[in-house]
Amino acid sequence: MIVINGLGTMLFMFIIEHAQKEDVRMRVLQTDTAFSIADKTLPYFREGLNIDSCKKISEIILNKTEADAVAITDEHMVLAHVGTASDHHKPFLKPETKLTNRVLITGKVDVARSKAQIGCWEHDCPLNAAIVIPLKVKNKIAGTLKLYYKNPAKLDQVQEHLANGLAELFSTQLELVEVERQAKLLKDAEIKALHSQIHPHFLFNSLNTISALCRKNPEKARELLLQLSSFFRGNIHGARKLFLPLKKEIEVVHAYIAIVQTRFPEKFQFHFQVEPTVENCLVPPFILQPLVENAVNYGFPGSKNRGDIYIRIYPENNLLNIVIEDNGKGIASEKLNQLGKKVVPSNKGNGTAIFNIFERLKGLYNRQASMNIESIEEVGTKISITIPIKREGDVINA
Repeated sequence: MIVINGLGTMLFMFIIEHAQKEDVRMRVLQTDTAFSIADKTLPYFREGLNIDSCKKISEIILNKTEADAVAITDEHMVLAHVGTASDHHKPFLKPETKLTNRVLITGKVDVARSKAQIGCWEHDCPLNAAIVIPLKVKNKIAGTLKLYYKNPAKLDQVQEHLANGLAELFSTQLELVEVERQAKLLKDAEIKALHSQIHPHFLFNSLNTISALCRKNPEKARELLLQLSSFFRGNIHGARKLFLPLKKEIEVVHAYIAIVQTRFPEKFQFHFQVEPTVENCLVPPFILQPLVENAVNYGFPGSKNRGDIYIRIYPENNLLNIVIEDNGKGIASEKLNQLGKKVVPSNKGNGTAIFNIFERLKGLYNRQASMNIESIEEVGTKISITIPIKREGDVINA
């Protein structure tokens, strides 16, 4: 009995040791698989969540896991579905399964081990198990990652741990991509602002105007030099920050207006209505001056009539409203539909200003900001921006 008990104890210890080693081996295998997938998918994540990148990412996951199908959605539609049941789970459709919609609402991982729990509308769908994990960017749901299985037994603990690990890695990658994108957009805005200021025509015309004033009105020439200096300094200061006080942005606009009105003393009239209580609110740099510049450059080409440009900034329901309106020639409807959605080239610039502002607002405020453009040809254009009110010391939840 002593010998048998000893052998039994040794066998029991061996089983425990083997189980522990197997657990460690599986964890190493999971980690290795997760990092391998992350390494292969990173180049596609840098493109953002879109139809093409998500298809490539899903194909990589499908080949590296036991899943029979892999899908990725954003908040509003399916971006990719590869593998089994791709005949009715298609891109561009709204997420139809109850499982996916529940995860988008709750932001929590959800597992289904039957067709009924998945809630697919297709009666003959061969998928019988799934795990759906939310993808998050700064604690905001950006979409979901879904692994589907024909046999529920394949969705074991190993697959669950792997799916959770992938979701955490992908969420981190998406955050890094968003940081890179915002940095690039800010750099693009800085380059455009500096380009418009150091553009040979702009600089030549400004200096030529100052030169002409030196004899006739030295005091005015000195004032204009100070405004030109303020113009450059304001943009250099703004290029170093994601947010700055509204009054700093307004100073740059005033400097720009001073130069324009000196060059065209009778052509433009600027009307400011700014609530004093909002001057210390934080706004993204290069958000106001490019829109005023657009009104000047594109609103009145060849026009002999006086151009009226209205700049109104006021608070409402804890939101900051910025409105730039002009009585210029307006925007053709075909071009109006494209503004903000993509770069729209023009004869006087590269067409990035409005698109850049729209993209930065979307990224910095996580869809809590809006930008609306209204225009009627030969009547005028109105651009309205609404952003959450933030002040010094507030946390910006981008």
